[in-house]
Amino acid sequence: MEELETIIERIESGEVGLEQAIEQYESGCVLVKRCRAILDRAERRIEELTAEGPDGLRALGEVDGADDDG
Repeated sequence: MEELETIIERIESGEVGLEQAIEQYESGCVLVKRCRAILDRAERRIEELTAEGPDGLRALGEVDGADDDG
């Protein structure tokens, strides 16, 4: 993310020429794609961890829901 922010700053400031700005933009697109893939994997993993199991309880347990019953 830091590298992506640096690229954006360079392009916005006019610090780089057109050709270099295009190259930097392309690099930024690759970084965004990689970040989205990492986030997607993390989201899927969280969904797996919180999915209901065969006994109806979430994989991480129903600790928070215990107070609601009584």
